[in-house]
Amino acid sequence: SKACGPLYQWAASQIKYSTIYNSIQPLREEVEQLEKEAAVANEQKEKLESEVAHLESSIANYKAEYATLIRDVEALKREMEIVTTKVDRAESLMKSLSQEKERWSKSSEGFQAILRNLVGDGLQMAAFLTYSGFFTFNTRRVLLEKWRNTLDLLGIEFRDDLSMVESLSKASERLEWQSQGL
Repeated sequence: SKACGPLYQWAASQIKYSTIYNSIQPLREEVEQLEKEAAVANEQKEKLESEVAHLESSIANYKAEYATLIRDVEALKREMEIVTTKVDRAESLMKSLSQEKERWSKSSEGFQAILRNLVGDGLQMAAFLTYSGFFTFNTRRVLLEKWRNTLDLLGIEFRDDLSMVESLSKASERLEWQSQGL
């Protein structure tokens, strides 16, 4: 019959559809499961990519900090070399100044002795020039000895090794006297 033919075709199509639907349903579920797993995997991938980007950024920051620290260390080394050089120079200067201080102290002591003996030495030279010009060598020596005893009695300091010839003449004059046999 004409009415049953289409109904049969419809029923056969429905059975075929149900069979295909039933055979596709596990595939759909599998696709749905795979899509869920893909979504989870994508989330994990994005997390890992974010973490990698963060770590790369941290590495770049650490490299920059390391470069800065290395530069600072090099600057400190240069500064330390400069300071060491300055300290060495300062120590050398201190040593030289210490030696100079000793020299000046000794010179000062010598000047103090000269100043203490200045009056006595001046009196001896003045007396020698004033009074002993016409006397012989022995008489001059005796006069000088009497003047020294008088200075001792008066408490006036003088040099015992004071040479009248060296004090009252220049070296060039003494050389000329020696050349003349005097």
